[in-house]
Amino acid sequence: MNNTQLTYIAGAPDQGAFLRDILSDKLLLSHSLVVQLKCLHKIRVNGSWARTNYRINAGDMVTIDLDFAEENKIIPERIPLDIVYEDEDFLVVNKPAGMSTHPSRMGGTRTLANAVTYYWQGVGRGTLFRPINRLDRDTSGLVLIGNSQFAHQGIFRQQKGCTIERQYISLVEGEMAKDNDRIDQPIARPDEKKRRRTVDSAGQRAVTYYQVLERYAGHTLLRLRLETGRTHQIRVHLSFLGYPICGDLLYGCASALINRQALHADRLRFTHPRSGKEILLEAPLPVDFRKAIDHLAKKR
Repeated sequence: MNNTQLTYIAGAPDQGAFLRDILSDKLLLSHSLVVQLKCLHKIRVNGSWARTNYRINAGDMVTIDLDFAEENKIIPERIPLDIVYEDEDFLVVNKPAGMSTHPSRMGGTRTLANAVTYYWQGVGRGTLFRPINRLDRDTSGLVLIGNSQFAHQGIFRQQKGCTIERQYISLVEGEMAKDNDRIDQPIARPDEKKRRRTVDSAGQRAVTYYQVLERYAGHTLLRLRLETGRTHQIRVHLSFLGYPICGDLLYGCASALINRQALHADRLRFTHPRSGKEILLEAPLPVDFRKAIDHLAKKR
């Protein structure tokens, strides 16, 4: 198995199984990817193209070609990267605040995608930029990027089963009464032309957990964990509770403490689909966030 090809040798327990079940249960391919592979004739058994209703025999060799030779339209730019973790399947970067994860539909430069594309070209890798999680432009912290289609599909089930653990630190306006709680409020986008999201019963299910780390005069430091990954989820949920994130201009107001939303993705935990090992990564609070906390601590 390599970054563009998956191989599976069927064993005795697989006898009589449909090929589509092998693709889903053993190779962890999503339905949408299987449909794409079928159309491109990239599914083979014992070297020959096969339909997904093929009945598997013990000893069959299933081969999947994941090289789609897609065109990478992202412009490579020489921008420094804070690489926290890298292997043949994944790249994890500590993204600074002020950098978008990906260019907008209208294009753009100076994004994480531009920086990673340049880095990959420098090491001889013509990989497409595939972020597994995305952070808002002014949110700092860990971004997990798949180095291949295999990496993306290998972690697909973990995303679907909510087993990737993403934790954040945030400084909010107000002193929260509860030490911890679960926020289960659906999120919708009422106007497709605007970025702002709202809590709405017609929206998608969104669940956020929080724990109070410190209380200051008029502010609270929180640790947050996502169960779901809706756009602006933490920002919407905290604003809905009446405790908007400091410096969040979209869901709160400007803050004298920090010149952007005080939200940092500091921890990431997932199971590596190739090795089966647990990967735990951390990123320290950036300087501007640390200064805001120190300022509040001195005023106690």
